[in-house]
Amino acid sequence: MMNTTSDGQPGDVAISLLAACLLILCFVTGGDSATANAGGTAAQLLALPLIVLALFQCFGRDRFQPAVVRWGVVAAAAILVLSLIQLAPLPDMLWSLPAERTALLQDLEAVGVTTVDQRWTLSPSATERSLLFLLPGLALFLCMLALGRDGWRRMLCLVVALCLANLVFAVVQMAAGKDSSLNLYPDFVPGLSGIFANRNHQADFLAIGLVLVAVFFLHAWRRMREGTGSGVAVGALLFVALIFTAILPLLGSRAGVIVAMLMLVAVLPASGLLSMRSLRESRWLQVGALLAVLVFAIGLRASLAWMTSDAGDLANEGSRFRISVETLGIGSEHAPLGSGIGTFVAAFQQGASEDFLMNAYVNNAHNEYAQWWLEGGVLGVIVMLLALAVLARALFGLLRMRPGSTARVCGIAAMMGIGVIVLHSTVDYPLRTQALMAVFSVLCGIAVGAAGTAAAARAQPARRA
Repeated sequence: MMNTTSDGQPGDVAISLLAACLLILCFVTGGDSATANAGGTAAQLLALPLIVLALFQCFGRDRFQPAVVRWGVVAAAAILVLSLIQLAPLPDMLWSLPAERTALLQDLEAVGVTTVDQRWTLSPSATERSLLFLLPGLALFLCMLALGRDGWRRMLCLVVALCLANLVFAVVQMAAGKDSSLNLYPDFVPGLSGIFANRNHQADFLAIGLVLVAVFFLHAWRRMREGTGSGVAVGALLFVALIFTAILPLLGSRAGVIVAMLMLVAVLPASGLLSMRSLRESRWLQVGALLAVLVFAIGLRASLAWMTSDAGDLANEGSRFRISVETLGIGSEHAPLGSGIGTFVAAFQQGASEDFLMNAYVNNAHNEYAQWWLEGGVLGVIVMLLALAVLARALFGLLRMRPGSTARVCGIAAMMGIGVIVLHSTVDYPLRTQALMAVFSVLCGIAVGAAGTAAAARAQPARRA
């Protein structure tokens, strides 16, 4: 049986500190999806020994014993392996299977190019960069599996702390002005995005911070009612939640606000506090449930209105719906192999219709799932579905755990943050930034690791931190 009750051993301390350093490094230097920097390279170099250390720790403590953890590792490895095997050469018959490659070969022959690098990916250098980009995420995921409940709680607190710190930095940026050295993107007037180049990604991060704080708040409120918690903690968490809630609409990210609303509603039933008996006994829960239903209705109505508006705006070349549909069509031309991980820009420019001829280029599909289809082909879709299935299984396992246990609270908090990214990925590309990829990997590792303790949590009395 997995022992995840403490993190007091030297190996745990080392992994915890190194994982925290890697997360901070990825976050501070990884807010832009368009440009690489020395910080990203340093994060990739740090990830390599950390992967080895985390694997050693996991094997030494049977962390891979639960099935959900094993499948989580398989899914994480499959994402990495997909990029790796796309660097392999293919026979002529397989390489020329996609219709787009036949047309490309004819174009090259027309201009006198007779020798073609017939590897799976159409751009080996882009796929190599994407492979290296994934290393910090894999390292952080494995580190979370190696840690226990105390480590998970500290890492989630670090995510909230980074969210607050970035918000403070964003306010300072605005006060300093466009020409200040604090403005990381001089081409734009600083907003409230902080280290992020895209305000939608700051909205994602604030939404993640908000749902984490909401789960912690409900846990602290439950403990206070039982006489084992402090009202100060409840008040502090409520104050932080109100700050995040107030700032989110100011970012100008409609999808970010809608996703935050929908996931915030999910927090109450997922927390385990909502039952018919508890509803009858607590006026506060009755009010909270009523507000949750109201917020859900508003969020659902807003999301439907936003999607309808975007889908109907066919004259706008920047319409997310149009870009997603075009990406799916181009992906069909590159099927079944896909164009190669990291090749979206070139593949889209080559295959897009004349409607997308414009001065600016489309940097991402604004739909993570459509982009995986284009770049990864059939195998990419299989890997993506495997990862989503593992997360669904982890959620089911967490919901079966006893409410109030530290493992369940950490796992549910992480799962709510994962939900923010999973939902927003339908209309944006949050996982294309190193900062949000690192945060997402931490949350996935905690959720899967916590779900792996479900059997032990059901067999033993819940422990309170």
